[in-house]
Amino acid sequence: MNLRGKLIEFMIVHDFVPMRVRWRKSASGIGRMFNDVFHVLDKNERVKLTTMMHSWGLEDAAEVVETLKIERNLHGCAIALMGMHRIFGIKSHIVEENANEVKIRATECMWKNKKDWTPEVCASIDGYERGLTEGIDKNILHICTKRRSAGDNFCELVLKKRG
Repeated sequence: MNLRGKLIEFMIVHDFVPMRVRWRKSASGIGRMFNDVFHVLDKNERVKLTTMMHSWGLEDAAEVVETLKIERNLHGCAIALMGMHRIFGIKSHIVEENANEVKIRATECMWKNKKDWTPEVCASIDGYERGLTEGIDKNILHICTKRRSAGDNFCELVLKKRG
């Protein structure tokens, strides 16, 4: 074994694997597993999977609000979504914001180029974002207007005040 191999072995044996490497592999694995499960299910079961994601978003909302110290309003929803994006390897930013609407664009995603990744898979995962948004402020509507998985240059989601 060469020096590099010995160094890697030392890092593994002594639990020095960098957190960034662990995070990237874990987040990538979650996306891969979700994608595979989605494609194993029939249409009716896929709806259940999306509903489950929505429920998880609703359940996580209070913890996200507390952890991020955000307000339960339009801007708070945007910050929460971008925070979740960061956790799962998505680079996003606010491109427009006014009193009634926020547009967020995602320009990079670690999952977009995964085998069999489709707009339908993205829409199913969006169930989590819709649930999180609703859990933070039920008067905010979450709309995905563009998807990189559908060939767009970026993903775009719009948060709008209802009514």
